[in-house]
Amino acid sequence: MSNFVLENKIKEIDIITERVVLNINNKYKTTKNSIIDSNYKLLYYLYYTNTLERPKRIYIQRKMLVEVKLLDYYYYKLYTYKEISKDKYISISKKYITITKLIYGWIKSESRVKRY
Repeated sequence: MSNFVLENKIKEIDIITERVVLNINNKYKTTKNSIIDSNYKLLYYLYYTNTLERPKRIYIQRKMLVEVKLLDYYYYKLYTYKEISKDKYISISKKYITITKLIYGWIKSESRVKRY
């Protein structure tokens, strides 16, 4: 298991998403697919960011923030459609807030690093 906290949180939310998406009605198929795609994009951006130099890295980290906001919105839509309960929405939303804070901290630490 990796020691990278953000990676663990994203993998954890991915597992939760798999369980939640299985129980969603097929009439919301586009939202289901969007959630799955955004989760994989988020994990892809996480691994891709670690291979880049600093200016490009911060750009991709900001893309990660956009994906997290989109995922939170998709779950809000499912909550308004009554496909997930309020408790489930709140617990998932808290996990996305934690991921957002970790990404912002990562961006902040990247911008503090001095260039030699």
